Amino acid sequence: MFRNLLYVALAVAAMVAGVLLYQFSQASAEPELALVYPQPRALADFTLTDQHGETVNRERLYGQWTLAFVGYTYCPDICPLTLAKLAGVQPDLAAMVKQPLKVWFISVDPNRDTTEQLNNYVSYFEQANVLGMTAGHDQLFPFVRQLGLMYALSSTTQADYLVDHSASVALINPQGQLVAMFKPPMQVGELPVINAEQLLADFPLVLNKLNAN
Repeated sequence: MFRNLLYVALAVAAMVAGVLLYQFSQASAEPELALVYPQPRALADFTLTDQHGETVNRERLYGQWTLAFVGYTYCPDICPLTLAKLAGVQPDLAAMVKQPLKVWFISVDPNRDTTEQLNNYVSYFEQANVLGMTAGHDQLFPFVRQLGLMYALSSTTQADYLVDHSASVALINPQGQLVAMFKPPMQVGELPVINAEQLLADFPLVLNKLNAN
């Protein structure tokens, strides 16, 4: 009898140790293509306009998780590929958090990306949680810089100019703070586009690290 109780106690202890070890390994696991900032970075206020003509400011970030990506609707490759991937994984990512999760496509080409153009472009992805927005460069430059992203205007006078911009995706928490950055894999001969499977794998690891801070 005593021996049986001892076996049961040892089995329970082993099970508890296994669970604790698993939880520790999950909490300490490093995301492969994401950077988690040691401290959340507060964002200064900003003023943008979304594809519906409504004003977007810092308060729109509160109470939701936000994945922010900069680009432009005339982008030939990185932007449509990235947005397609983000729109596709949005439901799975949203299921991992309690608050809503939105995708912000921030156009850094306000000269061509009118409200109508943005609305048509974003609507193509058929995902209500993907929002398009833009502003004048006086608002865009400081806001994009706050996100740890960048863009550079072309000096050409041609109508079909390109705009250089970051390919990473910033993560903003429900308090309106920048907390992490998801990076695309950098491979020779390949476009720097977010890997959807890796994003899904890294996202819970990022959340674990944020909860541990």
